[in-house]
Amino acid sequence: MAAFGSFGSEVDPATGRKCSDLAGVKIAVRDIGLPTGGATVSSAVPVSAGGTGDQTYGSHCLVSGEIRPVDPAAPNIKFQLALPEKWNGKAAMLGGAGLNGFIPPLTNASNLWGSQKKPLPLSKGYAVFSSDSGHQNKAGEHPAAFGANQEALKNYAGDALKKTRDVAVKLINSHYGRAPGRSYFIGYSKGGGEALAVTQRWPADWDGVVAGAPGWNVTAVALDMLKAAQAVAVPGAWLNEAKRHTLYTAVLEACDALDGVEDGVISNVRVCEARFDPAALRCPLGEDTSNACLSDVQLATLKKIHDPRSLSYVIGTGGSTIPGYPVYLADHGGGVPGTVHKELLTQVGVYGSTPPAFPPTPQMPLGVSLADGVIRHMIVGDPDFNTLTMDITSGGGMASRIEAHSALFSNTTDLSRFMNRGGKLLLWTGSAEPAARTSTHYYSRMQAAMGPAQVDSFVRFYEIPGAQHGPSSAFQPEWDQLATIENWVEKGTDPANTIVAIDDAGVPGRTRPLCMFPDWPKYNGSGDVNDAKSFTCASR
Repeated sequence: MAAFGSFGSEVDPATGRKCSDLAGVKIAVRDIGLPTGGATVSSAVPVSAGGTGDQTYGSHCLVSGEIRPVDPAAPNIKFQLALPEKWNGKAAMLGGAGLNGFIPPLTNASNLWGSQKKPLPLSKGYAVFSSDSGHQNKAGEHPAAFGANQEALKNYAGDALKKTRDVAVKLINSHYGRAPGRSYFIGYSKGGGEALAVTQRWPADWDGVVAGAPGWNVTAVALDMLKAAQAVAVPGAWLNEAKRHTLYTAVLEACDALDGVEDGVISNVRVCEARFDPAALRCPLGEDTSNACLSDVQLATLKKIHDPRSLSYVIGTGGSTIPGYPVYLADHGGGVPGTVHKELLTQVGVYGSTPPAFPPTPQMPLGVSLADGVIRHMIVGDPDFNTLTMDITSGGGMASRIEAHSALFSNTTDLSRFMNRGGKLLLWTGSAEPAARTSTHYYSRMQAAMGPAQVDSFVRFYEIPGAQHGPSSAFQPEWDQLATIENWVEKGTDPANTIVAIDDAGVPGRTRPLCMFPDWPKYNGSGDVNDAKSFTCASR
């Protein structure tokens, strides 16, 4: 691991540059670990202390800059770096979201799902940085359009992470007169996939990594979401809000008590998925006659979304299947009427406000829109291609393109280099996430590649019951991810089953233990059902 020297708060006048002196600084090509055209600091300005509560942060130097491409037709990578006046001697990089194209904020937690009310890295004195991953969203242009340029696409797939990190560390050294003593990466969704990428590709750069809900292979996630969109686009397949409530209520009735208490959270997930039979909701004769039942078309659609799909080609995840979506476990907007996140749940589910259509509409789910853009702009290369007509199973004549695209993303499950350098990895997902199964598959493949004992020496994986992608209505977890990984790396404090998460949605303020996969929180049979102390991590 990197040396963990004493932490000073001021710039070393003998070796460090003042904030104002950083403007215009150039980083040479040789100082960046992947090919670039070099980097330049465009501005460096002092920023006063701000924030509120636990997210109060001190005065700092905000550095903005650009990393130039090799291909002059590719966009620059834009980055920002906050250099606190009272530096703790450590660095943290924040991952992106979706198709990126923006710089995640360094002074608020809007991009840190699961820790949005916890202290920011900057609040704790970290030098913190991030980038737009090498393209900028433009009005009137699909946010995936950048993928037509190969260098921009490779930057999005992971290369920008290394380039940004190397530039940031060079500037940290330039400002403080020394390199960071510890370095952490924290990401969620696409940022979670980026977190796994840095452990795979550049393990020597990182001491601890937090990968939340990792979309670790964008191609596979896009195919799974497109599979769902095609199923929902069939006439009569779409569920209105009332039918979504009917479905979610039936799942709760069948599964809520399987963890020992009826509390609106389904914790015994695998038994629930095996036991719940959606056919119990079948309308008479299978026709769409009422909001209190589901037609044969709607039931068939749910099965298509839920089940895995075999492919006739191999994708970068190492297999020829896409895992499907735990559709019965999720609130798709309307499942819990009146929840504060109903509109957001509608947009992150598979149904959206209206059925999928081509051209896409703003009312379509965010995941479907992402999948549509990835396939049209990055794989097919035709912005007018109707993705709803694509044959996913065969690849529709584009299997080789799909394979090539998926190979760009980081797919390695042998993290021996990261383990051997003493790195620690926190991996977590919600049980009702659209891509929840990709996380469990990644973990099981790590175990197959390295052996369970080896994985257990440096990885903790948590599947959080009731949590969806970002907003949730059953259980929206809040826990201090940065403190957890810090304590494991720096103090040797194994988080194991000791983490307590606070619910910020279903019953605000209630707590639950986070259980190491495949365990789940089981009610002890007595005690306050809203207190984590009344639950024990169980396997059955």
